[in-house]
Amino acid sequence: MDRILTAAVTTDHSEQTARDENLRHSMVDAACFGGMVGCGESYFPAFALAIGLGETAAGLVASLPLLVGGALQLISPAAIRWIGGLRRWVVAGAVLQALAFAPLAVAAWHGELSLTALLLIASVYWAAGLATGPAWNTWMEHVVPQQGRARFFTSRSRLQQACTFALLLVAGLILQWASMNGLTSKAFALLFCLAGLLRLSSASYLQRTQSDRQLSGGSAPVLPADSSAQANQPVSQAAKRLLVYLVCMQAFIQVSGPFFAPYMLKQLHFGYGTYVSLMSIAFISKVLSMAFWGRVAERYSANRVLWIGGIGLIPLSALWIVSSNVVWLGLMQVVSGIAWAAYELGFFLMFFETLPAGQRTRLLTYYNFANAAAVCVGAVTGAVILSSLGCESQIYYLLFGISSVGRMLCLGLLVGIAVPTHRLKSIGLRILSVRPGAGSVVSPIMASQQRSDP
Repeated sequence: MDRILTAAVTTDHSEQTARDENLRHSMVDAACFGGMVGCGESYFPAFALAIGLGETAAGLVASLPLLVGGALQLISPAAIRWIGGLRRWVVAGAVLQALAFAPLAVAAWHGELSLTALLLIASVYWAAGLATGPAWNTWMEHVVPQQGRARFFTSRSRLQQACTFALLLVAGLILQWASMNGLTSKAFALLFCLAGLLRLSSASYLQRTQSDRQLSGGSAPVLPADSSAQANQPVSQAAKRLLVYLVCMQAFIQVSGPFFAPYMLKQLHFGYGTYVSLMSIAFISKVLSMAFWGRVAERYSANRVLWIGGIGLIPLSALWIVSSNVVWLGLMQVVSGIAWAAYELGFFLMFFETLPAGQRTRLLTYYNFANAAAVCVGAVTGAVILSSLGCESQIYYLLFGISSVGRMLCLGLLVGIAVPTHRLKSIGLRILSVRPGAGSVVSPIMASQQRSDP
C-alpha cells in the first residue's frame, strides 16, 4: 500500500512539474511571438514604401493578405483532424509563419520585390497565423489549468505586449539610423531575419508543450465538434446586429486605416523615428487604458464600453485633417489608443455575452472571415480612390473624412441591442499586428474569460 501511495504521489508531482514547465514554455512563446509582431509584420507597409512599391501598395499589403488567413480558418477543423492534433497544427503554422520571413529578408537585402510577390508572402504569413488561431485557443484550454487561468493569461498578455512594444521601438531606432546612413533595405533584412528567428523559437517552445491529456498518457486533443443541441441553439437578433455592426465598422475603418503609414512616411515625410514614436504612443495608450475599461465594463456593462469606444472612433481619422503637427498627432494617438481599447474590449465582451456558448468557436471563425473580407473591401475602396484621384494630401483627407462619416453611420446598428445579464468582466486579447492608427489586429484568448460573481 505504501508503495502504491508513493507511486501516486510521485506521479502527481511529476505531472505538476510538467504543467509548471508548460506554463513557462507558454510565457516564452508569448515573449518570442510578441517580439516577432513588434519587428516583423507591423513594418510590412513601411517596407513596401522603402523598396519603391508606392503608397497604394503599402496600404494593400497591410490588408488584402488577411482575407487568405480568414478563409483558411474555415477549413482548419478538417486540416487539424488530418494532421493529427491541435499541437501539430499550431506548431506547423508557427514554422510556416517563420519561414515566410526568409524570402522577405532576401528581397530586402537586394532592395527589390514585386507587389505580387510581397502580397503572396504576406498572405502565407497571415494564412499560417490566423488559421491556427481557433486551434491555439482550444489547445490552451487543455494546457493551462482552469484554476488561476485568468491570472496566468493576464500575465502572459502583459509579457507579450511588453515584448511587442520593446521590439517595435528597437526596430524603429534601427531603421532611423539605417535611413540616415543609406542602409534602409539592409536594416529591413536584419529585422525580418530577427522576426523569423523569434517565431522559430516560439515554435520550438510550442512543440515542447503538452496538454493535460498527453501528460496523463492520453491522445492529443482535437477541435471539439458541436453537439446537435449546441448547433441548434438560436442566435439572437442582438448577436446578429452586433456582428453586422462590427463588420460594417471594420469596412469603414479600413477605408483610411491602411493608408496612415504611407501618409506619414510619404506625404508628411516623417522619419522612421517619428513614425514609430506615433505608433508606440497609440499602442502604449491602448494597453494602459485596457484595465480601466475592464473596470468600467465590470461596474456598468460591456455595452456601455462598446458605445464609448464606437463614439470615440468616429472623429479620429478626420482629426488628422486638422493639423500635421507632430504634437497634435501625438495627442490624437493618445486619444486613439484609449478609444480603441474601449472598442476592442467592449466588442469582444459583447461578442461572448450575446453568442450561444455552444457556437462561440464556430461563429468566431465565421466572424473572422467576414471581418477579413470587410478589411479587404475597405482597403480596396481606399486604394481605388487614391489610385484614381492621385496620392496627394487632399485625397488622403477625403479618405479620412469618408472613414469618419461611415463610422458614424454604423453606430445606428448598435441602437436597441438588448444585452443579457452581465457576467463576463474581462477577457485576454492576443495582439497579432500593430497598426499606426492603434487599430491593431487582435484575437481573443477564449480560455482567459473571467466572470463576475453571481
